[in-house]
Amino acid sequence: MKNSIYIIIGAVIVVLIVIIGSITPLISILNPETGVPRNTSNLIIGNETISIPGLQHDVTIIQDNYGVYHIYAQDNHDLFLALGFIQAKNRLFEMQLFKLTAMGQLAKMLGAGYSNYDRFQTMTGAPLTAEKDWNIISGNVSVNATDRLTYEAVTAYSEGINDYINYSISHHVLPFEFKLLGYTPGYWSPVDTFAVQEYMIQTLEFSDDPLLYSLLFYKLGNLTNDLITPFSPIPQYYYGGYNGTPNQYVMKMSENTYPVNATVASLAFSVAKIWDPLHIFPPNPTDHSNEWVVSGNRTSTGKPILVGGPVLGFSLPSIWFQVQLVDPSFDVYGVVLPGAPIIVIGYNEHIGWTLTDTQAISWGTFFFTQTIMNGKYLWNGTYYPVTSYEINGFTVNWTNLGPIMATNGTTALVMDWMGNRFSNDIGALLEVMNATDWKQFSSDLEIWKAPYQNFAFADVNGTIADISPAYYPIFSSNNPIPYNPNAIMPGNGIQFIIGSIPYSMVPHSVNPADGFIVSSNQRQVGPAYPYWFGDTMTPSPGFRAMLEESYLRSHSNLTVEDMMNLQDHNYTDYEAFLTVPYILKYMSTYSNSTVQAGISMLKTWNYSMDANSRAASVWFFTYMYLFNEIFHTFLKDHGVFPEYRSVLNVTGMGGSFPNSIGISSFDLDLAYILINGSARPFSNESITSLIANAITEAMNYLSSQYPSGNYTWGHFYGFVFPSLLGVSQLSIGPLPRGGDYNTPNDASGVGPYNWPSGGQSFTMILNFSNLSDSYGVYPGGQSENPASPFYSNYVDYWINGEYLPLLFYPSSSSFPKAHVLDVTTLEVIG
Repeated sequence: MKNSIYIIIGAVIVVLIVIIGSITPLISILNPETGVPRNTSNLIIGNETISIPGLQHDVTIIQDNYGVYHIYAQDNHDLFLALGFIQAKNRLFEMQLFKLTAMGQLAKMLGAGYSNYDRFQTMTGAPLTAEKDWNIISGNVSVNATDRLTYEAVTAYSEGINDYINYSISHHVLPFEFKLLGYTPGYWSPVDTFAVQEYMIQTLEFSDDPLLYSLLFYKLGNLTNDLITPFSPIPQYYYGGYNGTPNQYVMKMSENTYPVNATVASLAFSVAKIWDPLHIFPPNPTDHSNEWVVSGNRTSTGKPILVGGPVLGFSLPSIWFQVQLVDPSFDVYGVVLPGAPIIVIGYNEHIGWTLTDTQAISWGTFFFTQTIMNGKYLWNGTYYPVTSYEINGFTVNWTNLGPIMATNGTTALVMDWMGNRFSNDIGALLEVMNATDWKQFSSDLEIWKAPYQNFAFADVNGTIADISPAYYPIFSSNNPIPYNPNAIMPGNGIQFIIGSIPYSMVPHSVNPADGFIVSSNQRQVGPAYPYWFGDTMTPSPGFRAMLEESYLRSHSNLTVEDMMNLQDHNYTDYEAFLTVPYILKYMSTYSNSTVQAGISMLKTWNYSMDANSRAASVWFFTYMYLFNEIFHTFLKDHGVFPEYRSVLNVTGMGGSFPNSIGISSFDLDLAYILINGSARPFSNESITSLIANAITEAMNYLSSQYPSGNYTWGHFYGFVFPSLLGVSQLSIGPLPRGGDYNTPNDASGVGPYNWPSGGQSFTMILNFSNLSDSYGVYPGGQSENPASPFYSNYVDYWINGEYLPLLFYPSSSSFPKAHVLDVTTLEVIG
């Protein structure tokens, strides 16, 4: 009864908050039979039985006392149908929003103001590729077992979503967002699921970096090679090895940038300005995920421990939905995405896995110039017809390389994005969900093409591994050395993709002698790797990986609790650890009182970005102002600013200042400058003068914000969890917490004007001595309804660095009654 009262009151409050000022007719919203109050019947906690068309057998769904659903079915069809139904019951509005975003059809639901986004999304080719992928899979059902499994899972899942849409309409329990918008959700199709796959590839592997690189090179020339170095100037940990003498062919290729002319530069700038109108790709922040795996010879139990913390943008509801899926073929636990019937991160009774982004090879996005004349493109001296598609009311033109993004006269800028190549990621993960060992796991991932991901792995037999499967392109060129693919390339047949790095050569490590593997967005392979694998622009600067490697290398008999503390309570900024001693050395005789006030705090600091630390604030803002003083002045002096500032307003710590971007190379450069004591070639000022100015600016800013001197880091660093509706009253935060860009609890951003709105989206720790003693949490809740007690119930756990047990039981009958919140039975009609 108490839950029912809470839900009804909550629903009324939500309605009052959201509809104030709305033009939606109140009489339809507040109708007790069909309006928002009716939604409360969908939230009352208790056992229920629902008759579902299409089921072959009854399905039992247990919701545990943390809100997680455990689905027990008798075959694959019913399992995935039930997943679609129960996920839609909790997240239908989110799923529809994902679908429309992915398909470039947001204006259908949200109005004409979103047509610019729809045009951009359609232009990228993602909606077209989704349809092509599904058609390929449908055509392969009789000859390819993975495609057949994919077809069956996606079809049943779509059926379950549509069953819930019909149920919600007939029972007047459509999510209130649809009622407020006056929109009826469209039925789900398998193409929509593959559009979600495309959307996630975009979220993780889609970038305009080559455009920005070419704009920098257009102004800076070969100085760009000093700013964005082919390899890190600071020693790194490469999980895949090859830490030797740089491969000279790769080095020359990285420094051989195609010199664009004024026309191409203007095209690059025009596309960069319209890139991602809603700022969706990639999510804010980037470069921040963490994963490591420890072998049994370093743990207290003698069995591996796997740790994951992939970073994505936050929202309420969260991007993740937590489930266990059980039938005669599957028994797997983890998190699924809105609109895709696969465990993306999770484990079964034999193996476990987690993911981070490789951030390699220009985010899989390449740009070429091509000559277009009279509806034809030039290739190797011959003109061929441009292919035109009519999609979403827009005309999209393609050459042999990909969609034409912009034209000026006969010059076109064409994008070759790896997300537009066929990749059955859904099928790969369906196979992974049932894998039993490393051999099967790695074999299942051979078909994975994009996005570029690191898969950390462990199994109950003691194997630990990491692999970065993908279609990493190899470039052919008419030149002895190909042009740098991280910039715009000539595309009339002069340079093009001829294949990809063989699967046996993609970065990987199995049971290394060190007894651990860390893959936290740093570059996976060292300078001796024989293939071009990008430069320092895209991977993380590597300071988090250095911290994690240092900790694991210096500890043994590690426990789950140790891993929790490293993942969620170790706030050491490893870049500060490396560079602050040099700052103290340079400034030891500097007599300015303001500077010395800052230096005195740094002298006794332990490099930890604790929320109650004033020294942490001094370090952060000193770093940020020093960054701007060196690099912004350099960019102004060479004409990059102000002309290109709107797309190249780079700031430190991954773009932590408002309205800015992050470029990893710059953060590496600044660390190198501090260690070596010279800012040349970017500045001729002495390092002492530069640091003194930065400390003075930092101290003045902090004193202006907190004249009492109480400028502790928690006043500037914390997290916000925005409502998917963009309604502040339904959002949470900012909530203070320790950490920064360089710590495991990491994000770009700083308050009060740019609070981080993303972070470790699902922290998971798997204990392979006893998988029932595993833990995880994501910041959000299982329900998208703000009136539900499961709307944001995980946020407090996450913000406090706490975990919830992952309840994993093989059958509904074995599930402890003490952990059962309610049971839903989906029954066969008739």
